[in-house]
Amino acid sequence: MFNYVSNSNINRDIEKMLISIWKEFIFGGHLFALGAVCVVAMCSLIFRLPIGLDVLIVTYLIFYPIYLYDYTRGVHDDLLTNSERARYLSGNKKVNVIIGVSFISITILFIHFSNSTTMLLGLFVLVMGLLYSSHFKKITKRIIGFKNFFVASVWALLVLFLFCYYSVPITKETMIIAGFVFIRMISIQILFDVRDVEGDKKNGLLTIPVVLGRSKEFRLLKLLNVASVFLIVIAVFFHVLPLIVLSFLPLMFYAFVYMEKIRKSMNNYVNYLLAAVEPLLWFSFVFFGINISKLAVFVSITL
Repeated sequence: MFNYVSNSNINRDIEKMLISIWKEFIFGGHLFALGAVCVVAMCSLIFRLPIGLDVLIVTYLIFYPIYLYDYTRGVHDDLLTNSERARYLSGNKKVNVIIGVSFISITILFIHFSNSTTMLLGLFVLVMGLLYSSHFKKITKRIIGFKNFFVASVWALLVLFLFCYYSVPITKETMIIAGFVFIRMISIQILFDVRDVEGDKKNGLLTIPVVLGRSKEFRLLKLLNVASVFLIVIAVFFHVLPLIVLSFLPLMFYAFVYMEKIRKSMNNYVNYLLAAVEPLLWFSFVFFGINISKLAVFVSITL
């Protein structure tokens, strides 16, 4: 009997710990920080650039405090649209410490592994990201969809950041992939605004869903979804990008699935997670595409 009670308590403790880790990962900004790392890793695969742990850590330390700070500042508004995250982050006092540690760590890594130009670019992205919640987000009261374009532009800079980090010239191929990331991320950011539409109306923010309305907004999202994949297909057709980027094609169908789920149930947070993990899939699709093509070549040679 004692062993049964003891094991039951251990199982509950493990369950609580796993739930706590999951909440920290989702609500603490780690998911998008990992997504940013995946964008950098994806680019290294596409362009066959060597990549070290240092650039991955730097990328994580840039995006993690940005999202944690944004979520923490938005606790009051999240009580309407994302109450679970608001409750988890309420009273969070570690944000300033994390920002300070990130600044110091990034600077040290840049000095040791990269150059001053890239260090300025990285710190610029971090500062701009931190100022987004307190300053730039308000510009959306005057410029329609500004916050969507702002966030998507920061993510697109990740593609250029990798090239700058290793002092590799930026090419038209680089800009096309940056354009792909921009279109995908602006679509995801607009989709997130569906959930926050009531709060954005209250705060006077001219987001795309507020301006267009539900039906037109989803038509725009579908158009952006097709446009991002069309960009890749055209680039491959004209031999600008390698065939491996066609691994992105399943993304279009994946996006249609989560868009439809969100359209039918706009208050279901799980549906939005399907969109949030998309940057992780970018890397996964390219990684598996490369390895499957290598396997196909190996099989054809052996046969």
